[in-house]
Amino acid sequence: MNKYFLKMFLASFLSLLFLEILFKIISFSSFFDFELLRIILFTLVFSLITAFIYTLFKPLIAKILTCITVFISGLYTLLQLNFKNFMGNFMSLSMLGGGGEADRISNEVATFIASIRLEYYLCFLPLIILLVLFIWKKKWFQYERPTWVNSLIVVVVFIGLHIVSLLTLNVTPENQLKTNKDLYKAPTLIDISLKEFGVNRFFIRDLIYLINGDSIHNIIDIEEKPETPSEPTDYTRYIDDTAWLKLMENEDDEIIKNLHQYYMNQSITDKNDYTGIFKDKNLVLIMVEALDLAAIDPELTPTLYRLTQNGWYFDNYYAPKFSCTTGESEFIALTSIIPSNSVCTPFTYVNNNYSSSIFNLFNNSGYTSTSYHGWDDNYYPRTQLHKNMGSTFYNADTLGFSTSGGWTSDLSLMEKIYPMFTQNDKFFSFVITVSMHFSYDFDDATTRKNWDQVKDLDTGISMKRYLAKAIEFDQSLEYLIDSLEKDGKLDDTVIVIFGDHHPYNLDFDYLAERSPVDRYEDLNEDLMPFIIYNSTVEPQVISKTASTFDIVPTLANLFDLNYDPRYYIGKDLFSDEETIALFPTGSWVTDKAIYFASKNDYKLKDDSVDEEYIKEINRILGNKFTASDNTLKKDYFKYSVLNSSTR
Repeated sequence: MNKYFLKMFLASFLSLLFLEILFKIISFSSFFDFELLRIILFTLVFSLITAFIYTLFKPLIAKILTCITVFISGLYTLLQLNFKNFMGNFMSLSMLGGGGEADRISNEVATFIASIRLEYYLCFLPLIILLVLFIWKKKWFQYERPTWVNSLIVVVVFIGLHIVSLLTLNVTPENQLKTNKDLYKAPTLIDISLKEFGVNRFFIRDLIYLINGDSIHNIIDIEEKPETPSEPTDYTRYIDDTAWLKLMENEDDEIIKNLHQYYMNQSITDKNDYTGIFKDKNLVLIMVEALDLAAIDPELTPTLYRLTQNGWYFDNYYAPKFSCTTGESEFIALTSIIPSNSVCTPFTYVNNNYSSSIFNLFNNSGYTSTSYHGWDDNYYPRTQLHKNMGSTFYNADTLGFSTSGGWTSDLSLMEKIYPMFTQNDKFFSFVITVSMHFSYDFDDATTRKNWDQVKDLDTGISMKRYLAKAIEFDQSLEYLIDSLEKDGKLDDTVIVIFGDHHPYNLDFDYLAERSPVDRYEDLNEDLMPFIIYNSTVEPQVISKTASTFDIVPTLANLFDLNYDPRYYIGKDLFSDEETIALFPTGSWVTDKAIYFASKNDYKLKDDSVDEEYIKEINRILGNKFTASDNTLKKDYFKYSVLNSSTR
């Protein structure tokens, strides 16, 4: 065998394998498992083909190409590690090209770089060693012209190893949400894909999916339609599917027809004692930037605290972080559709039909829907997206706010928009705050304004800045409630508050020490406040598992809107149906169990269930991920029937 080729191959293989093992240990705290064997095979295959191609060139060019390959791999590994550290999730190439959080990072480059942990720089160690070897140990890499026999051997070995590596995809860990073969074709569950395939093969598959992902559609395994009770009750929700059945019968597109079958076979949630409790009342739905449990304080944020005591407080509510966290938390809250992990959904699918959105549900019941944000459309195309969802959107430009001086004050935003939405007889107003946004590494106008209230707290300075920002939101909430009461509208208005994600770029220890639960246990990192407040109802704490996906069906039931529960991933939280807080990693929480996708492990909370329950929930969620992915790619609601008569 050609010694020059062997040395170049080993230089590449050992460098890339080091990066794989480093990434695996840091990200998943694992080493010796079957995935490592697959990753070694993938690395062998890639190193063989690249070494074979590079050694066809002159030695200097071959060395340069090898160094470039190792540099790109090292840089990509570091970016993945720090993106997870900085934003709470791994990244995909499609998402980076679609705005959202990628744009935010580009505007916070210094903060992003400053957040890189020391151990992440080990990603450049293989490149440094290669440069040392190539420059000071030239004799180790004496050029030899490859013979056709050597080339044939390399090609045969490459083909053989490639086939073997692909055969390992037939081995999928028991209970895993999707098979490795499906993930290899469409690596949309990023955490699992990275764990199963390694960082370099994921990069390749992600790149391929970026190019042809729109053409990939999996067929949903249709489960049997839930049996309807033989004896209807006063709570039975009736939906006429005649038009839908006719539409499905005449559909030629296999994927659309499959979606018709899937949605039609979902359960129709019954009505309950809470159905219509807020019928014809107004709604102010507030998505609070970076709202965390740690922000609830009787002294610093008294209005927010009062609402947790006097409203309906959900203490087991999760805000799952998808690839474009803020934009996709908003997307989930408005549609109850699972965003695509491989793209920034609000950008990629901005022009889809969203006839099932919460805006349209309220519009169809005679409300005027409007939405507001104190920033421009730089990060997300909300003006167009909300229009397609049925709302008139007002951003910083249309509201007359300048964005040159930092994040807009939530109090200023509320003062500006309150007269706008309350002039409507029946209003649904969606408000997106921004004052609590990172960074917490420097003072801005908001922190300076409220600094005296936090400066003496026994916590870190970045946490003090965060709490100073939280005070600004609390003041906006106080203004809203006081204004509604003054205008005689408080009893007839429901205020719903949820957060998009916990504060990024803030030492999590600070959040944990101010939280009422152990934030490091299970999936509690994403536990967030969720509050429904109306001055006419009795306060209560609701501990049923809940998430952002449940907002649409829950509010639709409370306001007795004309809606079909089968179209939504979430459930009405006041129904008897089981709710599942699902995460982009494939992890999930129910009242009975917790599943940790990256470890393929679970924790039972109810002795009445066992591993079969885990498998069943994973099967259900696998179908939900596929259904949402196909729904977005096919713009399904353009073909659906949403005017079925209900009563």
